[in-house]
Amino acid sequence: MSNSNLKYNWKIWYHAEKDNWKLTGYKHIYTIQTANDFWKFYNNWDKVGGITNKHFFVMKDDITPIWEDQKNINGGCWSFKISEDQVDELWDDISIYLVCDILCPTISDEIVGISICLKKNSNCIVKIWNNNSKNNSLKLLNENILKKWGTDIIYIAHIPNIIN
Repeated sequence: MSNSNLKYNWKIWYHAEKDNWKLTGYKHIYTIQTANDFWKFYNNWDKVGGITNKHFFVMKDDITPIWEDQKNINGGCWSFKISEDQVDELWDDISIYLVCDILCPTISDEIVGISICLKKNSNCIVKIWNNNSKNNSLKLLNENILKKWGTDIIYIAHIPNIIN
């Protein structure tokens, strides 16, 4: 990656308040506009706590990390359940693919972000968010991700999770 502007800006969010799932419970901590910005964050991931800080999001441009965001509401996410000892490698793979715009090559405009969450049982949930739940096939993911991480991945649409 050169230091040119990326196709999209990506905002790093941290969910800090355990019982507050409204937007006020999230903190925007960094914006990635260039490859250099990405590598600065990537190379300092452990200094912000890495996965031990529980819940991070990398979201496109002005999209917030909540299901109810109008740009998320009709979408969903591919969800990987993975052991804590493997999560850094998976997170590295999908975050690099995300900013290079090759995470889901045929629907890259529909990809709105990724998230990572450490669970109490030493497992982690890593998600790839899209804005169109009709496009939910595993075949849409980059084939290198599927080859390396298998097909034990589920897709969850946001709509069933929204409470009116």
